Amino acid sequence: MNFDLVVRGGTLVTADAVFPADVGIIGDKIAAVVAPATPMGAVQTLDATGCYVLPGAIDAHVHLHMPTAVGYTADDWRTGTTAAALGGTTTLVDFVETQPTETLLDALHKRLDETHDAVIDFGLHMTLQPDEHPIQGIPRRISAGRISQIREAYDAGCATFKMYQAYPGFQVQDADLLRALFAIREVGGMACIHSENGDVIEVLRGRAGQEDDGRPTTDDGMNDSSSVVGRPSSLPLSSAYQHALTRPPANEHESVTRAVMCAEISGARVLIFHIGCAAAAQVVAEARARGLAGVYGETCPQYLVLTDAQLQRDDGRLWICAPPLRPQADQDAIWNRLASRALDFISTDHCPFTRQQKDAGRDDFRLTPGGVPGIEARLGLVHHFGVRAGRLSLSDWVRLCCTRPAELHALHGKGRIAVGFDADLVIFDPALRKSLSAGQLHSAIDWSAYEGMTCEGWPREVLSRGEVIVRAGQFMGQAGRGRFLHRAF
Repeated sequence: MNFDLVVRGGTLVTADAVFPADVGIIGDKIAAVVAPATPMGAVQTLDATGCYVLPGAIDAHVHLHMPTAVGYTADDWRTGTTAAALGGTTTLVDFVETQPTETLLDALHKRLDETHDAVIDFGLHMTLQPDEHPIQGIPRRISAGRISQIREAYDAGCATFKMYQAYPGFQVQDADLLRALFAIREVGGMACIHSENGDVIEVLRGRAGQEDDGRPTTDDGMNDSSSVVGRPSSLPLSSAYQHALTRPPANEHESVTRAVMCAEISGARVLIFHIGCAAAAQVVAEARARGLAGVYGETCPQYLVLTDAQLQRDDGRLWICAPPLRPQADQDAIWNRLASRALDFISTDHCPFTRQQKDAGRDDFRLTPGGVPGIEARLGLVHHFGVRAGRLSLSDWVRLCCTRPAELHALHGKGRIAVGFDADLVIFDPALRKSLSAGQLHSAIDWSAYEGMTCEGWPREVLSRGEVIVRAGQFMGQAGRGRFLHRAF
């Protein structure tokens, strides 16, 4: 058999095994996985000697060209997908966000019109948010008409539906969350939930920066308002650490508990997005232990590499994201949950803003747009701080960054090195060192969340559907080659 391209001499890393093998590609598919040095005629050959060969990584949670109060997120579909490719990601999943007067299908078509410059394949989550005005003091609701559109959105290729338990304008009340979960279960989809208690957050944010309110002092004669959650903090509003104080771990824990309860009642599959604290991860682990196989958990590199110490810097607003960065003990717990498979995979929640955009919160942390970049660094970070540090095996790494996200997001034909699967491959050089400074990365922002860090191990070549789009660390692809992936479970 003659092949269009053969990858020779590498060590294949899959979610199940690590072994030497060669890979033959015909067109855009993997056509053979054979023992090393098996005779294979090829138009083109890539030498992967000394490197790992893994499935193209999948980032199932990114925000490209997303409208916010400070303008669009800094990466558009060209810059964001290019940065992703250079970091070894060959598929991503972004979002459709609907306006109150739009149908889900109208919003999907409008979003697709913005994706023409994508250089890698992509899917879209459909966001379900309130579309009805408040009635007699009741918060905004998701109308029955909006919920009835879930079937159409699913049939149009949006197999996953996002809901927020926080943020005014986006926050879904428990009744609507449950109603939507019943509808999502009926069509066979999956819900993805941002789990923080928005009502509590708004109260705490309103109290932030207040002076002593006359509450009783502690036994030692000192007012404990700066150390007890819910009390006003003595920190100024310019302190980014206020962000962590107004979104405490107990808040995330409670919200995840409610989301899991709704999943159990409805029978719907539910993925908890960006888990950042030990208590929230424990809720998911306990749900799985008692047999709720349809409850899943995602975390992100920022919760694995950074801590709340970043928020105490003078420029700590750069690291404001939600949920906030947590202490070291939470980070250690999240690593352990990944290794034990209580959490399913790692996405980035890539939400990039420039320094100027982040400076909207220079004097008041509440005005800072929330989000950190990471679309290019994820695969290298998890290898360096996970595999090299002994926290994860090589197969864990691939399972968390490639295979499991494909399985859970209905990305059929992605995430594995097997005959008939898309020829999305990464030739990863474990000895290649990569600085994560802003000048060495390709997101359209002027800072790096991981400034000063160096990864040992980085993608050298990247293939998307059989095409070499990164060669020797240089981007070779073309804008517009990315395809919308019609997903269905």
